[in-house]
Amino acid sequence: MELESGTRAIVALVWARRLGLPDDALQQAAMGAPSERLAVPVDDGSVLFLRYLTGTVLCAPAWALEVLSDYDDDTLAASAGLVRALRGSGHDDAAGLRSSGDFALYYLDDPVNVEPSDTASVSFEREHARLLEDSSPKDDIVGLDLSGREHTFTLVADEGQAPLATSSYNIWEGLIADVATVTLPQIRRHGLGAYITAVAADDALTQGYTPQWRAPRDSPAAHQLALDVGFLDAGSVSTATLG
Repeated sequence: MELESGTRAIVALVWARRLGLPDDALQQAAMGAPSERLAVPVDDGSVLFLRYLTGTVLCAPAWALEVLSDYDDDTLAASAGLVRALRGSGHDDAAGLRSSGDFALYYLDDPVNVEPSDTASVSFEREHARLLEDSSPKDDIVGLDLSGREHTFTLVADEGQAPLATSSYNIWEGLIADVATVTLPQIRRHGLGAYITAVAADDALTQGYTPQWRAPRDSPAAHQLALDVGFLDAGSVSTATLG
């Protein structure tokens, strides 16, 4: 299976806008045509490497663009590849380099079949999302801001209304729903995270958005959840911060 052409075009448009590129910068890659790497100079101390279908974009300071021009796309797209390449350069500005995210990108364009649960219900109350965040290990929720996102969905037990798993999404460029999910550690591996993610993704599709799932490259569970819900792999994004 592959994403529909309309979905591929939407994702290409959103990423182009988020990276400050012309709207059509990634459309050729979205349609599967061979594309050259786009090198974008930035001066905000960040480095980003995006692989989307057949296209790639590298945003970095001028010196980093020069260093990374010697590396092929497969190397930079590999887990921690961006950080290894820059640190290996020996450049003074790479001394304080740290990774700020290494994700596989998944998208969904088919409707999700979500059957009502017999033992839990879905809450749209932010307080339930906040309660789940408070009960989760800090490493699991850092940077996610589940309760602060525009749309929140929390699976709560019918008995006692205890929150079990939360999925929420923000809207990117009015077109993509960026979805994130956390399940309480003690009840993982029972499909609850996939269930509430499907609920959030189905809501996004109903509202006319394309669901996006960013799976940490070192989290097999996040990749499996994406597959369980029906997301399709379309690329990766790695980011790092200098200094």
